[in-house]
Amino acid sequence: MVFAGVVDRLIPLQTWLFPSQVLLELDDHFVTLLALHHQGPIPTVKWLERVPLPAGTCEQGIPVRTEALADFIGDLLVERGFAAARVAAVLPALASEWHLVQWPGPGWPEDPRRLLIERGREAGFRLPIQSADLRVIRLEPDAGATAPSSLVIAVRKALLQGWIDTFATAGLSFEGLEAGQVCVMRALEPLLGETPDGQVVAVLELLKDRGHLLLVQRGIPVYERRLAGSLAGIGLLAEELRRSVDYWRQQERGITSVQLVLHGSQAALAEAVVEPLRQLLPAWELVVADPLALGWLAGPAEPQNAEEGAIPAGVELLRLLGLALVEAYR
Repeated sequence: MVFAGVVDRLIPLQTWLFPSQVLLELDDHFVTLLALHHQGPIPTVKWLERVPLPAGTCEQGIPVRTEALADFIGDLLVERGFAAARVAAVLPALASEWHLVQWPGPGWPEDPRRLLIERGREAGFRLPIQSADLRVIRLEPDAGATAPSSLVIAVRKALLQGWIDTFATAGLSFEGLEAGQVCVMRALEPLLGETPDGQVVAVLELLKDRGHLLLVQRGIPVYERRLAGSLAGIGLLAEELRRSVDYWRQQERGITSVQLVLHGSQAALAEAVVEPLRQLLPAWELVVADPLALGWLAGPAEPQNAEEGAIPAGVELLRLLGLALVEAYR
């Protein structure tokens, strides 16, 4: 049919005029791809897949074999039909760190970087501030506060440039990088924005061999640490959680309740993880942060068969959802 031929020619034209967008979550061992439709009230999954990276291409969040990594990502997007897509990415978890910083004096500092360099290790950052790219987010002061504070996010400049070079080598239409911690906070806004006074939210990313805990109070990240507990010792994990929250309670006397928010690859294991934690921490409100189950993200209209990788569970999508929320309004 003539009409069919016209449609076939319109498809690449539409791709050129209205290119799709692909969101990537980067890791030492995997890359996760998410493409969305933004036509309804909530984003809808168009394509979702996690694919293993070639061995040795990324170590501790740093691209170490740039050309090989660029070729792999570029070829992957071509094979999946996203050659002309706009690309944005979440940095690996190890690539960035953040801290809540209180500034001296009543006013905001003119040069936050200089003050952090002068503080040295007392500023709390593991990476050297001199060689870091900083984002300083001003926070509204609490009633009675005598000094301003900011949330400071730091990424090594060399690491940032390494990823920029990787995407440039891949020949992609690259739009930007975002810190994973910021994406998680943005994705959890429906929960964090409704916490009552006196409640601390314990956000636990639970992986096979470890956990990462972030305490959030009044919408601000206030404390984080890695937890050594694993699924083999769920009781030890619960005890570490309890000790961490008790430590913060000593710093902040007004805490009256705790909400535990679970996400990560192991948070989908109801019998092995969710129910045992609910029983071990009965006074805590427990929420499984699955964007698909909570209605923050709609699944694909038709079942998807990943070609070479795996399809991540909903509890593994917070970072990509957080990236999608900012990209949707650019």
